[in-house]
Amino acid sequence: MIRSHMNLSQVAAAARKDVGHLLQHVAEKHADLEQLCPKAGRKDLIRRSGHFTTRKGLQWIYVVTATEGRVTIYPLLWYPTTEGVNAMQIDAEGPASFFQHHVMEQYINRYLRRGDLLNALREFQLHNYDKLFHPDTYKNDPDTYAAAIDDGYVAGEYRRSEALVYFRTFYDASAGYRRFGHLRSSLVWRDALLKTEFEHTGRRDTPHIAWGRGYMWRVEQWRRAA
Repeated sequence: MIRSHMNLSQVAAAARKDVGHLLQHVAEKHADLEQLCPKAGRKDLIRRSGHFTTRKGLQWIYVVTATEGRVTIYPLLWYPTTEGVNAMQIDAEGPASFFQHHVMEQYINRYLRRGDLLNALREFQLHNYDKLFHPDTYKNDPDTYAAAIDDGYVAGEYRRSEALVYFRTFYDASAGYRRFGHLRSSLVWRDALLKTEFEHTGRRDTPHIAWGRGYMWRVEQWRRAA
């Protein structure tokens, strides 16, 4: 369980210790993706999402995709605070992505239907999991990044010491076009970048083109994971 006194580094550490339970749950629940996954060379995409609470009380939202002979899980930890809901995506490589309550509030207000918070969070991850990070001059901070996502942009600073990208602001596609519209065309490179190999380094030194990739398996490995 995430406690109110924990800082973001501690939250990320707790999430990484716990994420294996989520990955195992998703692999078992979606074991059929081994047979259904489109083969390499085909552009079909199977995408599913859900939620899971582990024995330690950590609450997860996930997206799992199957395409071109690989299956990928994108885990998002969420937890309530006195100010609102915070969320953090954990990936196999690179820094964690933290979304403060101000960012989450905008999404929750958009997708909250009949008071279903879990559905709103699921919609958030469905629209956010597949993103491209770009160095930027957001608020004139020299170590900031903007990420283009399906329905807009998120922006914030990279905290290298904490191996964390702290996203402070969300812009929908129309509101953010003037400031971040030049990033929109980069989304066509997402699939190609997923196939790009890079040297495995510590989380703080992973190149930004490799951030946010989730946990990926080849189809033949998915059988063993399940």
